[in-house]
Amino acid sequence: MTILACDIGGTHLRVALCDLSGNILLKQVVRSDDGDPEALPRHMRTVIDSAGVPVSGAVVGLPGSINYQTGEVIHLPHLPRWPRTVSADWLSQQVELEVLVANDADLAALGEHRFGAGIGSIDMVYITASTGVGAGVIVGKKLLHGKLSLAEAGHTIIDFVGMRTFEELGSGTALQRLAGDEGPNVTAKAHEGDPEAIRQIREVAYALGVGALNLAHIFSPELIVIGGGLSRASDIVLEPIRQVLREEGGSFPASQVRVVKAMNGDDAGLKGAVAYWIDRRNLGKQQVNMS
Repeated sequence: MTILACDIGGTHLRVALCDLSGNILLKQVVRSDDGDPEALPRHMRTVIDSAGVPVSGAVVGLPGSINYQTGEVIHLPHLPRWPRTVSADWLSQQVELEVLVANDADLAALGEHRFGAGIGSIDMVYITASTGVGAGVIVGKKLLHGKLSLAEAGHTIIDFVGMRTFEELGSGTALQRLAGDEGPNVTAKAHEGDPEAIRQIREVAYALGVGALNLAHIFSPELIVIGGGLSRASDIVLEPIRQVLREEGGSFPASQVRVVKAMNGDDAGLKGAVAYWIDRRNLGKQQVNMS
């Protein structure tokens, strides 16, 4: 069995054909276009047509608030011109497949928990820091959400004086604004030992640490996994986050939380789409058996 996994970020749209073991068989990556929501079903159809095997359905990760009960999009802050008609039903009609939608950070959390750095953990928080900041929460080995997607961490306020959010201070966009250069360039300079680039990344990482500390206090995970573009800076980003948890976590469990880099990189959400499809199918079987 194969499924179509889709991950829409603020800068890139990824569509992949995957098997149920999380293996990516075919992948297409293009730039996201805020003005062209039709690009999503168009690229989905391209991969379906190229698959050469039957495709059972699709899971689409979107960068914003999702109604998990209806499959409707509530808010896409990094794709403001996309209409709310970009829903599971609309996509199903466009590609003639069953389509499930989910928050992109939720899917990445599942991908890392099932196929990456979180394997074996029971309670885990995943934080992605790229164009924006998002989070997904695993509790008791299950993705945590209600009717709506949970842990919109990027929009929580961590600077009360300036009313600035986790995302405004701890994202790749924040690093670009601080450095006056694109994040990958700043990361490359930091890895070469540039002291100013290292300072800039550490400043953004401190904000990430404050946000991570809040999530650690709320959810008491054993593990925090850092993904997204900023995670490519590796320990230059991770060490300030660990330091904030150690020094500000006090005697609370938050001070003992392990912080690690995501293993699946840009593919975390695609692999998480596989896990989400499997979990929804298993949930459906349980409900049938109980009825």
